[in-house]
Amino acid sequence: MLKSMTVSNFKAFEKPVTIDFGATGNYEFNSDAIKNNIVKTAVMYGKNASGKSTLALAIFDIVANLTDNFVNPRNYDIYQNASHLQEPVEFEFHFVFNGVEIVYKYQKINIITIVSETLQIKDRIVINYNKLKDDPSLYIDMKGAENLQVDINMMQISALKLVKNNCVLDNNEENNAFMAMCSFVNKMLLFWSLDNKDFVGYSSAPGVNIVEKIVQNGHFEDLQAFFKEAGFTDELVHNSGTGREQLYIKYGNTLLDFNSAGSTGMRSLLLVYFWLEDILKPEKCPSFICIDEFDAFYHFELSYFIIDKLKSYDCQVLLTTHNTSIFTNDLLRPDCYYICSKDKIVNAHNATEKEIREGHNLEKLYRGGTFGL
Repeated sequence: MLKSMTVSNFKAFEKPVTIDFGATGNYEFNSDAIKNNIVKTAVMYGKNASGKSTLALAIFDIVANLTDNFVNPRNYDIYQNASHLQEPVEFEFHFVFNGVEIVYKYQKINIITIVSETLQIKDRIVINYNKLKDDPSLYIDMKGAENLQVDINMMQISALKLVKNNCVLDNNEENNAFMAMCSFVNKMLLFWSLDNKDFVGYSSAPGVNIVEKIVQNGHFEDLQAFFKEAGFTDELVHNSGTGREQLYIKYGNTLLDFNSAGSTGMRSLLLVYFWLEDILKPEKCPSFICIDEFDAFYHFELSYFIIDKLKSYDCQVLLTTHNTSIFTNDLLRPDCYYICSKDKIVNAHNATEKEIREGHNLEKLYRGGTFGL
């Protein structure tokens, strides 16, 4: 799991900011939102232009390093903070897999160009180099990677990716933790709301026909059930008479085009289902899901439904929102709600000296400034 991530000089973040999923409290309710003392299901708040979307992109920058999955470079056109355009962006990720802690630090000058990397497993540095130094030698100390020959000056991709793709690593605790991290990053998924349909990670193929994929996978009946569970009772049908699968809403003998007749909330829910249709299959379940402004088109009851669904899945989740009605202990707990600014990211549990109990109204406390940064 991802325990924490720190970034500095990236977009809106000039100084280092950290989101710490390991900063949990001793709450006895909603324990299914926590796994191995790490927040599994998190919701993040922040004012407009506070850095929520910037943080999401920062977390998913690692996808470009370690995988071949889709990363739209347009999302990273503006990379460095405007105050330090000539300096690299610095990232630091902390992961924990089977009790083994991994620290991965790197610097980049754009989404593609890595200038330094350090990989530390159980307090031991196993990969290290820095092209910004006079002697940018590459250090690799992993069992099974001894014969890897690399010219640091010619290396255009991550050293970690080189090791993963070109070495048969020994079966030991360090290497297994490294491969677990690579697998985790390969299954990370970020997507946005309906009007964007953009995403980062998980898949290498953008532009997939959503309805066609759902039908081909045999999940159309499950889609119907998902919509009904969410409170939409209209019958859905699909038809390929136009040469490609299209979705319709059935009213008696009349079929209405889903994109034209469906509400914005229904269309947004279809996108959520599309990304989550295989989530119950362990081999296809994303490791970390981030949905930016996940409920921009939802009534609060539908927001509740989505969070409850995501909380029940075996994956780490981060949702950003402006909807304070879901800032409640009925859904999660204080250490699962994060407040974001350009200077600091902290969960509600650690944002106040007040002792928060299950019966407290978190929304009222938030609106009243109890969790002010």
